[in-house]
Amino acid sequence: MAGQWWCVHNDPCGLCCVLFTYMLMGRSQLIFADYVVVYAILIPWLGQTANSIMIQASFVGISVLAMISHMRTMCTDPGAVPLEYRPNSLLAQERGHSMPMCMKCDGYKPPRAHHCSQCDRCVLKMDHHCPWVNNCVGANNQKHFVLFTFYTCLLSAYAMVLLIARGIFSSDTVLVVRVGGHRIHNGAHGGHGYFGTRDNSEFGARDHNDSAGRFLLLCLLFFEAILFGLFTCAMTSEQISSILSDQTGIERIKHDYTPQHNRSTLQLLSETFGRPVSVLWLFPTAVKFNGLTFRDMMTMECEV
Repeated sequence: MAGQWWCVHNDPCGLCCVLFTYMLMGRSQLIFADYVVVYAILIPWLGQTANSIMIQASFVGISVLAMISHMRTMCTDPGAVPLEYRPNSLLAQERGHSMPMCMKCDGYKPPRAHHCSQCDRCVLKMDHHCPWVNNCVGANNQKHFVLFTFYTCLLSAYAMVLLIARGIFSSDTVLVVRVGGHRIHNGAHGGHGYFGTRDNSEFGARDHNDSAGRFLLLCLLFFEAILFGLFTCAMTSEQISSILSDQTGIERIKHDYTPQHNRSTLQLLSETFGRPVSVLWLFPTAVKFNGLTFRDMMTMECEV
């Protein structure tokens, strides 16, 4: 039932994908990307100013939202039909309907439910089974999945904007000019040159190592932002399209459901993000449907 902790533990491939995702998301996005943004972009560019701190806080905040959304997608019951659940058989008989049963899990199969071989359960409004979250994306956790892909895409775009802005507006480009036995260096000091009298080879090696290391970090962040950005942008677009067309991914493949075209965009979004409309749509909180439980929602589906 919705609200219970959920974990698919019988899929080795899914567990490996989740581990790989956490290695990338946890270390790259939360640690590597944050480190590069703070210490290779913002501090050399803006210093510890109010603007820099605000940008740092917003970047880390988006990273945390992406990670929590991923965890909620992975650990939330996607809408698995309880094996012992049965609808009101008397009501079904009165309406002349037989009770559909799943031949694979021997449980009740409500409308718009599909059996997932990895989860070994029928899942209401199943969209697909995603190995990167080791879970199905269904009626009860699609909101978390959309937020996960959206915030990861936003994080990648944010990093790209900061990279481009630093390249265009930053004045700390290193320029070392040797004049006789002295060293003239502009950069990291507001663009003003200064003289040094230490050994040229020592300063040259240090500048070369610092600038080369920083350049490598910026390149890695650039390619990471491109990789994550393109993938999650495509996934977010696909999920929003699925929601607005009132047809899940598996329903488009099997052609076993005809979408209803008499509902507004807001109504369709509310079916995924919860009712009523609120700011909680933007946060990976539990999906609420005007106080109705998941069992109530399944009963309503049966009676349609």
